[in-house]
Amino acid sequence: MSKFKYDLAVIGLGYVGLPLAIEAANSKLKVVGYDINESLVTNLNNSTSHVEDISNNQVSNSLEKDLIFTSDSEILGESEYIVISVPTPLTDYQPDLSFVEAATKSIAENLQKGHVVILESTTYPGTTLEIVKPILEKSSKLTAGEDFLLGYSPERIDPGNEKWTFKNTPKIVSGINKKSLEKISKFYKLIIDEVVEVSGTREAEMVKLIENTYRQVNIAMVNELAILSNMLDIDIWEVVEAAKTKPFGFQSFRPGPGVGGHCIPIDPKYLSFKTRQIGQPVRFVELAQEINNSMPNYVVARISELMNKKEILLKNSKILILGVAYKKDIGDTRESPALDIIESLLEKSVDISYYDPHVDELTVNKRSIAREENLENLSNFDLILIHTPHSKFQEINFDSVTSLIFDSTGSFTISNANRL
Repeated sequence: MSKFKYDLAVIGLGYVGLPLAIEAANSKLKVVGYDINESLVTNLNNSTSHVEDISNNQVSNSLEKDLIFTSDSEILGESEYIVISVPTPLTDYQPDLSFVEAATKSIAENLQKGHVVILESTTYPGTTLEIVKPILEKSSKLTAGEDFLLGYSPERIDPGNEKWTFKNTPKIVSGINKKSLEKISKFYKLIIDEVVEVSGTREAEMVKLIENTYRQVNIAMVNELAILSNMLDIDIWEVVEAAKTKPFGFQSFRPGPGVGGHCIPIDPKYLSFKTRQIGQPVRFVELAQEINNSMPNYVVARISELMNKKEILLKNSKILILGVAYKKDIGDTRESPALDIIESLLEKSVDISYYDPHVDELTVNKRSIAREENLENLSNFDLILIHTPHSKFQEINFDSVTSLIFDSTGSFTISNANRL
């Protein structure tokens, strides 16, 4: 029988930590959700979810089971397994592990023999051994792999994906030694359908980076081909649709206004940071980042070109952006290309409005962007930019719109639209 009161404590209740806490509670584990944000904890205890993929009812149902939310770090000492799922942003284009370090210090202050600590936050290879392990050992005077166990397991959350959920997406697990791996693997098998073991924490940390770097590189390739196809008067969308009929040796990626979210724009930069430490830049990956980062400016250039052809001045023109989230049917605007596009258009004195059924408010450079409420007035704008292909937009009769339309998504059949 375990000496601990709780089976699991999850540090960080964002889009990664909250689903883990709820799924673990659904698997009949005693779970603590810990976060330093007291208002967030209060809302969760009142069954109010801030994560789109988690409903208020799911939170309420979990609270009726063995799940509690708290901002008291002492409770970490009462939980056998402790998972770190805090943000790892970029600050001044450098990996910022301050949240990971703070969470690790909180664990160290409460660490006991028998604890199992697992890092899930996205980071560069070596973080578990070089950052987390020393902090835990120094403060607690305990030995990792013996007195307490330690490992890394990358998150694979895809917001808005109804097919691949937290439970049925295979889970990569690792440990700093065999004992850690066995214990961590056994734990995740309690709540996730398939667990995949790898030999070490560096390998597991690299898995997350290679998954999203793969997407970054292939999106960059098709984005560059989209630019070239436009210059050659070739329909890149027809090309992509035809190419993906090949049943082997090809995976389809679609061009767009750039890449968004926390994963694709950010994770490859962690890889670049680590490889530059050893004096070997990943040139291919960094070129892909450069191409994708340039796409918002390309979109603005295409808009300006289209308006010039119609003898419409870009300055003081009225432009409506349909969709500002970084992906379809969610409200997450983190790293969204729409933000860069809006910023560029504002600098050119464009009157910008947006409509997104999933985003109620939008601020760019401390400036509030007007939200259009009436989609019957689309013809009142000089140009409509389709940025995010939300399902809701399928209801719009674009063919009746007299304004210029620029579809950067290639997701709509519009007779009078210009496409990326």
